[in-house]
Amino acid sequence: MFRKAVFITLALFSTIAINAAEPADSAATATTKTITIPSQYVPTFHGTFRGFFEQSTTGGGSRFMVRNARFSAQGKVLPIAEYFFQLDLCDKGKLTILDAYVGVTPFKNFKVIAGQGRVPFSIGASRVPAHYHFANRPSVCKMFGNLRNVGVKVGYTIPKTNLYIEGGAFNGTNMTDHTGWNRSLTYAVKTNYKVGDFLPQLCFMSRLPGGDGVRINQADASLTFENSAWFIEAEYCYRTYTGNSFKASHGYNFEIDYGFPVKSKIVNRWSFQGRFDGITDASNGLRGPEGVLVDNYYAHNRVTIGTTASYVKGRLHCDLRLNYEQYFYSHGRKASSPSDDNKLVTALVLYF
Repeated sequence: MFRKAVFITLALFSTIAINAAEPADSAATATTKTITIPSQYVPTFHGTFRGFFEQSTTGGGSRFMVRNARFSAQGKVLPIAEYFFQLDLCDKGKLTILDAYVGVTPFKNFKVIAGQGRVPFSIGASRVPAHYHFANRPSVCKMFGNLRNVGVKVGYTIPKTNLYIEGGAFNGTNMTDHTGWNRSLTYAVKTNYKVGDFLPQLCFMSRLPGGDGVRINQADASLTFENSAWFIEAEYCYRTYTGNSFKASHGYNFEIDYGFPVKSKIVNRWSFQGRFDGITDASNGLRGPEGVLVDNYYAHNRVTIGTTASYVKGRLHCDLRLNYEQYFYSHGRKASSPSDDNKLVTALVLYF
């Protein structure tokens, strides 16, 4: 029922947007009233498609995959109230409701957001897939920082500064379980300060996975530099488990992207990327059969190199990426699946 309601709502928004954008026919104006919607209340729509071809260089297997087919709608219904809905119509072959929230701005620089959305933690994990610089995310973002949930958060920009603070409380249950009761909540806060082309950010998150696991506390720091040609980012995450139930874990990522304009009918920007990332042994915080934590995520480092041919016009982005990922596992371990092993990745990304 919820999925049907979302689709119907999006269809209504589309109809409203068309009626607001198209002028009434002059012959009909004498008998028909046209409702004019102020431009600030007309919804906007975005979409992201990411299709992959991956070739394992160790096991010899390959696969085609639609990684994402996202569609979002956002807009205002009142001067102080806005909404945001986002679906992934093909999240590795599955339909997923990612975001559904309302934001209220009672006064300038202060916003309250309630609903399902991204927990404020990690610069890399908070980045939308259309703005990734590589086909796949860094390990620290995928395994430490990737979290959406249902809850409430507030954001505030300090007047006359670029200092932004955001924090909130969220369910301890899975994001798709909106009716489960919690013995303990998830808490998160982040702050960043824009200084020219630099963006430093600090984050903290505390959560009890599944509501009955071991509480995990994480601190994260990152520094991003970005201008028209360069993108450079470094991120580090420190993860502890309460009760000394598992040794502390570390996650890290350093990536660089250099791009330049080119003159072509199908490509107007070319870029080259390099990345070094990895994690130490880490647990998901859930107790195993013997009541203790186990290392669900094996320690590894990864080196990724790539190049991207892009066509960019306004908010339209079309990227063709080619990446090679080389993994290095510790303690003689091997990858648990080809997804976490050496491979070539070709990705087609379209964003509008």
